[in-house]
Amino acid sequence: MESRLTRYELELMDVLWELGEGSVQQVCDKLTRPLAYTTVMTTLTLLAERKRVLERRKVGRAFVYRPLVSRDEVSRTMLADLREVLFGNRLPSLVLNLLAEERLSAQDATALRTAIDRLEGKS
Repeated sequence: MESRLTRYELELMDVLWELGEGSVQQVCDKLTRPLAYTTVMTTLTLLAERKRVLERRKVGRAFVYRPLVSRDEVSRTMLADLREVLFGNRLPSLVLNLLAEERLSAQDATALRTAIDRLEGKS
């Protein structure tokens, strides 16, 4: 990924990850908050042309956008940035801070134990 995505850009990407691909109007229709069509259009163009995280193709009179990066790729990049910048590359600090803010279900706790066991070679 050429550059980091803003929260607003992530909102648009979230819609496109859900849809698979979509026009500006389809993205606007799926957003959880009202945004001007021209604002969404400008941002999608930026994400396609400058940040290169979307593919854009002309279909009739409209452009259709499709993600070139997965949600997982963006998540890994953002988490790596958080770990490096806010937590001094200390993974335990990052994880403990995330866990402190959430109420874990029994299923979440089991998934975390399984992941830790796998990392420790116990599975």
